[in-house]
Amino acid sequence: MEDLWGLIKEQAARKGVWAELWGQKERGLAVERRDRRLHALEAYQETLWAVRVIHRGRAGLSYTTQSQPEALIKAFEQAYENSLFSEEEGLEPPAQELPALTPLPAPRLSEGKMLQLLEEAEEAALAFDSRIHRIERASLSWQETQYGLFQTSGISATFTSGEVSFLFSVVARDQGEERSAWEWQSATSLEALDLKALARKAAFKAANLLSARPRSSFKAAVLFPPMVAVSLLHTLSASFSGEEVAKGRSQLADKLGKKVFSPWVTLIDDGLLPQGLETRPFDDEGVAQQKTLLVDEGRITAFLYDTLWGGRAGRSSTGNARRPSFKSLPAVAPTNFYLAPEKGVPPAELRSGKVFEVYEMLGWHTTDPVSGDFSVGISGILHQNGTQEPLAGMALSGNLFQLLTRIEALGEDLTFYGGLGSPSLLVGELDLSGPSLA
Repeated sequence: MEDLWGLIKEQAARKGVWAELWGQKERGLAVERRDRRLHALEAYQETLWAVRVIHRGRAGLSYTTQSQPEALIKAFEQAYENSLFSEEEGLEPPAQELPALTPLPAPRLSEGKMLQLLEEAEEAALAFDSRIHRIERASLSWQETQYGLFQTSGISATFTSGEVSFLFSVVARDQGEERSAWEWQSATSLEALDLKALARKAAFKAANLLSARPRSSFKAAVLFPPMVAVSLLHTLSASFSGEEVAKGRSQLADKLGKKVFSPWVTLIDDGLLPQGLETRPFDDEGVAQQKTLLVDEGRITAFLYDTLWGGRAGRSSTGNARRPSFKSLPAVAPTNFYLAPEKGVPPAELRSGKVFEVYEMLGWHTTDPVSGDFSVGISGILHQNGTQEPLAGMALSGNLFQLLTRIEALGEDLTFYGGLGSPSLLVGELDLSGPSLA
């Protein structure tokens, strides 16, 4: 990477402009089985390059997938030309010392080992409940990425990070009725994933939903397990973007220092989280990543910034610049964004009383990220007086920001799905709507 940077640095000096070379080298292996047969096997390796030029306060970008000197020089020339006509404002990030982090290389599992692990997970699901009729899909992959970032202002840094991902879906059948369920998780190491436990969890959910039916509307406390709760956090995270705050597209824009959420809500964005999938020494514009406390027991304490939007707000970057793709300029985005269960309790304790535990939430992607209004279909288990009633075809409507004011307890089961982490959330009594059964 550094040899190619020398070419860009030389071209930038000739033009008298600030320039940056961003590189991403990926390699990995993915194995997928469907219906207990090998469906796909893919080994891949690719290199992505992006050249960014800032000239007279304007940013130009170009990119290539080729590593030949001619391709990189051409990309620089194009980025320079783009900067001359760009409407994108650009600020040069300050040179700074980066934190020293230990690289997190991926475990380079062989095809045979991956197939063995998938078969063992399938057997665990089938043995868990005799009603498991079909293993729809079982997939396992590993990927190792080397990031490189070089700038004329002095930064020259690389970092290697790995990821292992597992996806498992099953179908349960009883007396002609079928229900499906799935689980997925990713981590920086294979040891952090319990594939058999995840497979059994999918089997448990599918079997528990057999005979699920809708019922007339009722009120109950609602339990959002971690895999469902992270959907709430994904939508919420946009409200902490300094860009969204500046543009008036965040409900939290005027709430800094104010108590907005339940005291149970402590939100953190930690770009240095040990073993975090988004952990790196530097963000995608070369600023040191850091830990930022966003909400402290319900009180808004900070927002997330890159260099541009931090500068406009009169603040420093929080190290939260990310490229949506190598074809895009860096933009504000979270790193490892999670709800901290500082006073979490065993999840079983959250199911006492009349509690509806959500197994599946359909349509959350239609939630308005600005207003927070949502209307989703849900299925799951109603816990009441020691009994469990499976329900499907129910609906839940409301507002995300109001929902987070009504959290009454958290589990101690903080779980990460990608860069988002949450424990189980218990929300006070809500209206669950069902069809009229008259």
